[in-house]
Amino acid sequence: MQPGCRLLWLGICSSMPLSAFLATSARGQVGLADVMANDSIDKARTAQAQSSDYTFKSGDFRMLLTPALSAQWNDNINATETDRESDFIILPTLGIVMTYPLTDRNLLQINVTTGYSEYIEHPHLSSWYLGTGSGLSFDFYIKDILFNVHDQVSYIQNSSANPQVAGTGTYGTFENTAGLSGNWSLKYVDLTLGYDHQNTLATTAGFDQTDNSSDTGYARVGYKMNSKLITGLEGTVAETTYDQNTLNNNTSYSAGLYGTWNPDAYFQAALRGGYALEQFQQTSSQIQTSNLGSWYVDLDITHQIVKSLSYSIDAGHNIGLGIQSDATEYTYVNANVTWNFIRNFSLQPVFSFQHGTSGLGSTINLTPGNPNNLLSQEEIFNWYSTGLSLSYNVTRRFTVGCSYQFTGRTSSLPNRGYTQNIIGIQLTYHPI
Repeated sequence: MQPGCRLLWLGICSSMPLSAFLATSARGQVGLADVMANDSIDKARTAQAQSSDYTFKSGDFRMLLTPALSAQWNDNINATETDRESDFIILPTLGIVMTYPLTDRNLLQINVTTGYSEYIEHPHLSSWYLGTGSGLSFDFYIKDILFNVHDQVSYIQNSSANPQVAGTGTYGTFENTAGLSGNWSLKYVDLTLGYDHQNTLATTAGFDQTDNSSDTGYARVGYKMNSKLITGLEGTVAETTYDQNTLNNNTSYSAGLYGTWNPDAYFQAALRGGYALEQFQQTSSQIQTSNLGSWYVDLDITHQIVKSLSYSIDAGHNIGLGIQSDATEYTYVNANVTWNFIRNFSLQPVFSFQHGTSGLGSTINLTPGNPNNLLSQEEIFNWYSTGLSLSYNVTRRFTVGCSYQFTGRTSSLPNRGYTQNIIGIQLTYHPI
């Protein structure tokens, strides 16, 4: 698969049902989860900037346009345990990557993965989408300090990609994250400071209780043990305010250790761990939630074993904000393999799992004014998704692929489990 095709394939996966394989966070990205999400986006952006592919080139300006067309059959579009409904979905997609180095040290990049999901028999589920990581990024230096200004936008309606959601096909979010970060790399010390402001809106009125804005500040101080190993301290602070008073406004804190090890160009590993705390301000008219603290850990490994075989693993434990409750504590594993087993053929098995408890410390007051009539919101769930995709480079410009995905959810509450099967084919055009 050509590099540009692979980037678009990943873009499609991140915005459509295959995004389930990358689900590691509870809901909107705040605090520590925001930093981890930014790290993943930065890695993808760097890979795109280093790609030599382009559709149009004028001087140092490059633009890559990669259109694709997918068709899927989904046997449970509403992610329900009973009364299952199926549908065929047509997904035209366009990937756009534009880069322009203003100077040798200043890079402007625009990356957009956009398209439309057309449900044949259930048109009310049809929607436009913008893939995660779409947006603008500008890297520039002031003396030895690297600054990055970014504005990332996503618009995704895909309920089965979120482990907390069940029983609906209309859940989705619009997220816009704008921020600034600075990195000062000295001989032995690496310093990073950043700030993000995020607005999150539900795509349907049934989930508008999650509409919120958040402000996140983060810092990282690392010591360079050698040219391949960096270890140090990191911390985040995030403030989340909801538009409605259904969920509680809150402040999130995290502090811990991190380390990155890059022994060569083929292996990358990052490990972080520490303690995270959610403090709730009791602004909800319905939900009472006690403060929640827990340990966190995340291990992220990417390894190119040989030219034809690579894999990545991301596993960890964290706490985050909920959708129908204030907080969720969860453990997750995500893994994928890319194997170019025959010339022009690529096989990609993927797996994702999350075990979580939502509504920790949360109760609903069934009778306002009566503190004795409280109902616990706690739900224990297991969410898992696995799939396989096979792609073939028909020519240098056309790639054909087929995929299968299975998603399942179990719950301690009735009617909150489901299974879902998705079969799809994709055609990608890669202009060279």
